[in-house]
Amino acid sequence: MENPMFWLISLVAGVIIYRLLAGRAVTPKARVTAMLRRYRALERTGLSERDCLLQLLVTRKGWRELSHGFLVAMVSRLSSKEDVMRFISLSEDYGYHRDRYPELDTRIDLETAIAEIACLFSRFGFRLQAQARYKEAEFVQKLAIRLQPDEYFTNLPLAATYHATGRYADALPLFKQGFSQLQRFETKIDSVEREFSPAKCLAPAEEPEKLWQVYRQMYQACLKATGGGSVAPVTFLMVVDLLF
Repeated sequence: MENPMFWLISLVAGVIIYRLLAGRAVTPKARVTAMLRRYRALERTGLSERDCLLQLLVTRKGWRELSHGFLVAMVSRLSSKEDVMRFISLSEDYGYHRDRYPELDTRIDLETAIAEIACLFSRFGFRLQAQARYKEAEFVQKLAIRLQPDEYFTNLPLAATYHATGRYADALPLFKQGFSQLQRFETKIDSVEREFSPAKCLAPAEEPEKLWQVYRQMYQACLKATGGGSVAPVTFLMVVDLLF
């Protein structure tokens, strides 16, 4: 009886260990480590950084079906291989590469398609920010702003995260850019552009006017905290006033 019991216990222990190791293999850290290893192997073949990253993408399940142009558009907007790998990891954690990207890949306008991804990331980052998970929010918001640096919904939330973490000097230029972009957004009537509304890209239940007022207060707090060293021009302050 002892021998069969020993093997039964060994089998159960083996299954538990296997599951633990399998679970560890799909953690974000393990995934990025594996991608770095794969990237370095590709780099040794003499490929450029961009081509290494593209090759890395087309060999991953759920990405290889996406068009070359769509993949190039994403990779070219991210500033480093680390950003690309973090983007891949986050997309895979939440299934965006399977559930959202294939439909966006069918868009004729690649710029709009990438803006949709930035909008998706901005909304996720806004939710993390509302939960005071500022480090995670910054991680997501930085990816969003690199994908689409010229939109209010990428600049203003990251500025708010910097404000919440006491990085007032870093927040100021993002607030300035974000308010300027918001003014342009508010004057557009194009239906495609209007799709990137605060309800879609930030918070569905948030009243935009109240949100803009909160951002304005944060901006003024940043000016005060920095001693007015980065005070915006009078014309810009007039623009901000018009928005509220």
